[in-house]
Amino acid sequence: MLSYLRISNFAIIEEVELTLGPGLTVLSGETGAGKSLILDAVALLRGGRASAEVIRSGADEARIEALFVPEPASAACAALTERLVRLGIDTAGLAEDGLVVRRVIGRGGRNRIHIQGQLSTAAALAEVCSGLIDVSGQHEHQSLLDVGSHLGLLDRFGVPASLREEMSQAFEALATVSRELQEASLDERSRSEREEFLRFQLSELEQADPKPGEDESLRNEQKRLRSVEKLAQAGRRSEARLYSGEDSVLDGLSSVVRELREVASLDTELSELANRVSEAQVLLSDATHDLRRYVDSLSADPERLLMIEDRLHLLSRLLRKHGPDMAALVKKRDEMQRELSKLVGHEERRLSASRAVELAQKQAVQVAERLSAARQRAALTLSEKVEKELLELAMDGAKLVPQLGARAASRGDDPSLVVASTDGELRRLSREGFDRCELLFSANRGETPRPLQRIASGGELSRVMLALRSVLGQADHVATCVFDEVDSGVGGATGDRVGRKIRSLAEGKQVLCITHLAQIAAYGHKHLRVEKLLSDGRTVTNVRVLGKHERRDEIARMIGGARLTEKSRAHADELLSQAQGGPLARGSRSKGTAMSADVR
Repeated sequence: MLSYLRISNFAIIEEVELTLGPGLTVLSGETGAGKSLILDAVALLRGGRASAEVIRSGADEARIEALFVPEPASAACAALTERLVRLGIDTAGLAEDGLVVRRVIGRGGRNRIHIQGQLSTAAALAEVCSGLIDVSGQHEHQSLLDVGSHLGLLDRFGVPASLREEMSQAFEALATVSRELQEASLDERSRSEREEFLRFQLSELEQADPKPGEDESLRNEQKRLRSVEKLAQAGRRSEARLYSGEDSVLDGLSSVVRELREVASLDTELSELANRVSEAQVLLSDATHDLRRYVDSLSADPERLLMIEDRLHLLSRLLRKHGPDMAALVKKRDEMQRELSKLVGHEERRLSASRAVELAQKQAVQVAERLSAARQRAALTLSEKVEKELLELAMDGAKLVPQLGARAASRGDDPSLVVASTDGELRRLSREGFDRCELLFSANRGETPRPLQRIASGGELSRVMLALRSVLGQADHVATCVFDEVDSGVGGATGDRVGRKIRSLAEGKQVLCITHLAQIAAYGHKHLRVEKLLSDGRTVTNVRVLGKHERRDEIARMIGGARLTEKSRAHADELLSQAQGGPLARGSRSKGTAMSADVR
């Protein structure tokens, strides 16, 4: 449930804070007062695209913050926890404190999203919040006209998620082995050309037999062989200074040691110093020995130098062709060996891949057939339930019929994904199975159902959408539903039925409804008025909770316009009495619904 909502510097909203509770909350106000801005802000919490144009003039950023409190130990709470864990978001305290989300829209595209205090992305926000809040506005009416969304509506209503996931996995398995079959089914000419190319490339690498780090080792040796005389001269001069030359360092150290030891009996500290100089003498003597041996080992080897330079030239050429370093050469050689092995055994591999495709296709078709049968059952049930809902919305005889059909195969489709039905029709498998779905609509009894987008009026679309939401609301775990102008194109007795239907939906969910229709507003558990005011010469949107008498006057205004009369107030009292006095209202009052609004 959406427990708290704060909107700052969003269009003409300077700052609005709403503390929300369960049941039906109605928002009303004059056109242009900013009612739909609240809906737009909520939509941004569901990952909608943000534009700097929504930032209030004079402000640097717009900010939307919300607190969602899931029902502890509920399926919705478990699903939310699973989504957060999958996204790597901390779930500590979720059941007790709720989920905090924040979206900041800055100028110049500087947007920030935080979920539970962690910096996140719009995609993650959409995944987290789409399961918490459902928004139904005029753009949702348009989505209802999008045939591509109809299969998802049907699946959401009555097809087990496990079966859809099984279909997805079966399709992925089939697609994988199909790609392997395509690779194994290269035509003979292409296969032969590829095999010849690989043999040539591989022959170079195998003959070179590169070793990791070999080029660096060879460069060091090359440098040494090119500098033999220079190294020998430096070594001989150093050896002479240390030992064999006149006034050598070691001779000097021997003299120092003798002189210190002659007087060591006079001061024991000199004895310690003499020992340390003696140790240095031994170390230098060892170093001199090693230096002499190093010089003796140096010798020019033109043949070895030539061989190294040839080897480095070969390795350099291979590196330019196959990779940046020696490890890449080794990896490339191994890859070529594996690919060549596959090509050499291509016929056996093709037969094996063909058998794998046949098996995977059979399994995918079985799952797709079960999925189609489940959808057929769901379509019948959905049609029956929506028909009952439409009857309650004053659309007697109206029908919504989900029409299922197979996706037709077309030129260029992967042959592994094309399957003939029992009547010979070629169907194309997809991740969703064989099916496509289109919602057909008939507004009157006896009329043939036709595509929804061709015949439904705006008012009919509003009621069809509400009927669908009511039916789908029984099948999903979304706790908060937002309706924006669901009363479009309806009025009078029909509006009363729409209000009762929304109120009924609010018995099990939190519902926010933006409306211009008094018959709907009367059914709210709480009523907010959205109004436009002048503050310091600037227009701001204000939202306040209406008390009993204020609410009566607001509904009277919605009935008769700005001028309130005793007659319009009496009519408002009658609407409120009828809407709030029935069993639905009594059941709602037992919940102890609470809500407040703090606006600055």
